[in-house]
Amino acid sequence: MQLMVTDKTRRNLLKAALLGMAAPVLPFGCASNRALREPGLIGCSIHGRDDFQVTIADEFGQPIYRLPLPARGHGVAIAPQLGHAAAFARRPGEFLMVFDYTKGTLVQTIKASNRRHFYGHGVYSNDGHWLYATEGERATSRGIIGVYDARNQYQKVDELTGFGIGPHEVIIMQDGTLVVGVGGVHTDGRTPLNLSTMEPSLTYLSPEGELLDQVGLADHHLSIRHLAHDGNKTVLCGQQYRGKPEAYPSLLAMHQRGQPMIPLHAEPEQWARFNHYIASIAATNDWILATSPRGNCYGIWSKHSGELVELLPLPDASGVVTNGREFRVSSGSGKVIFQSQPGGKRQINSNIPWDNHWSAIH
Repeated sequence: MQLMVTDKTRRNLLKAALLGMAAPVLPFGCASNRALREPGLIGCSIHGRDDFQVTIADEFGQPIYRLPLPARGHGVAIAPQLGHAAAFARRPGEFLMVFDYTKGTLVQTIKASNRRHFYGHGVYSNDGHWLYATEGERATSRGIIGVYDARNQYQKVDELTGFGIGPHEVIIMQDGTLVVGVGGVHTDGRTPLNLSTMEPSLTYLSPEGELLDQVGLADHHLSIRHLAHDGNKTVLCGQQYRGKPEAYPSLLAMHQRGQPMIPLHAEPEQWARFNHYIASIAATNDWILATSPRGNCYGIWSKHSGELVELLPLPDASGVVTNGREFRVSSGSGKVIFQSQPGGKRQINSNIPWDNHWSAIH
């Protein structure tokens, strides 16, 4: 069965977009085939100047629904219990947008207050009741975790603070502990103002905001930004280096509460390939994979030895998630990589220009 895209269809798709409803993606044959595909991955995407979307895809990265975003997006949080996801504006962001990923429909858009902005990431509590968002005070970059009641129209009910400035990503552990990558950078817009005195940290908070642990790295110019955990007790953190341009320190570290940071290893010329920036991280029992869109590459480390095992080119390497023991990597070029371990990969083309991050629906 061939699906014809008529002028009436185009008008209906445009009307759906204007109403805040995602247009179903059409190039996959008949609609019944599309309906059989289940949402598995969500990420923000860039389709042209001022054309920003959040894309709901199947487990292989093939798009099912797309929703327009008010501006460029960054991270996505998912609550399977509700069928909801939240896309966060790229820092300094003005919005977070909640949508029903099972239907491709808008739920609501929350705007930042005049003196606040979003930092691009958030996470739902393990029961889906609360949405935690990284936020900042514009004048000072004071770090805030905004707490929103997902079961009460996303009313903001609390703010957790007192842990530092410039938080970027927040994740949640199995026991409900929040882990925050605190960048330590005071900014005016995206311009850093305090590079000589920045104080980044990896911070652990209780759901009520109690500071449980806080650790840093030896070089205070390593701004801790992106996080992942291995499904157990190990947190992985990726850094953006804000020091001397000719220096290439380790950009990845592992940590467990109550212990020191363990930097991962690679040669300086290998770290140079990452261009001072780690975007997305994921881990299996044996391997850690990290991407760098600025470096157009991704690397795979042994989780046991901490050594870089493989470094591969990928134009605009973006998000990474795990599916069992397999990594799935997105890119701004539309390529999707499937790889379980070093030495073997396969790829397809999703035709979606993915942005920095992917989130998996579990």
